Amino acid sequence: MPLKLAIISPCVSLSGQRFGLAAINLIAFCVRPKAMSTQRSGHLERTAQEPRDEFLAGQWLDTYIPGNPKPGGFTLTSTPRAAADPKSPYLELAVQESPENPPAAWLWQSPSDITGSKLQVRVGGSFVFPPSEIPLNDISHVVFVAGGVGINPLVSMMGHIAEEGYNLEVKVLYASKLPAQGLKGVLFLERIRKWFTEKELIGDLKVFTTGIYDGHIESRELDVHERRFTVEDVKEAMGEKNNSVVYVCGPATMTDEIVDGLARDGGMDKNRVMLEKW
Repeated sequence: MPLKLAIISPCVSLSGQRFGLAAINLIAFCVRPKAMSTQRSGHLERTAQEPRDEFLAGQWLDTYIPGNPKPGGFTLTSTPRAAADPKSPYLELAVQESPENPPAAWLWQSPSDITGSKLQVRVGGSFVFPPSEIPLNDISHVVFVAGGVGINPLVSMMGHIAEEGYNLEVKVLYASKLPAQGLKGVLFLERIRKWFTEKELIGDLKVFTTGIYDGHIESRELDVHERRFTVEDVKEAMGEKNNSVVYVCGPATMTDEIVDGLARDGGMDKNRVMLEKW
């Protein structure tokens, strides 16, 4: 399904303070290429049980549209620093086209019909970087493992690391079905590639492609593998496990396989493996 990025401007700063329900102005839209289909209901179910008041990289945003008391949960793909910019603060949301989801359907209306609307929002989620229970001083390697639109919260974390200049080695394993545009259409791939080529992230990016694609895969200096990644790929990227953390996000079958393999066969401390199922 297509994915839309909604760019919204907080009426209050979301950094450096605690807040509950905040007001935002909807200011812009950008339509992205088609992404893999996924169920977003898990986010909606968790928000009532796991409320969070601070915007941390990796969280989602409960979004209340006019006339509907039930929020939609959309992943924040921007960084905390972007929300705290004194001149032009903004939040970027990844919103998948979903006519049966009223908040998503509302955000997928014509931009001219809803730009400038005021919405109510609340931040939630515990799948965040930095991890809450591990001091940054005890981390030297971060491995991000994404399947399809599981890249969404991870791109916020990567952006946060790039902006804050943390002294970390970052490894990214990103699996995606190739859309009609080839690698050019893979969600957030160009943004991530740029962080590495401009040395804002130190480490490497590996792309694993699946599906049928008629054209030539133009790698553009990317490390591309035409297969699914395995637990062994993650172990190889991990390095010294006592100083590493691994973030895994994607379909349940993929995440379970990776997490079980790291904990059971790799001897990885479960507290150092962060999981989000889609």
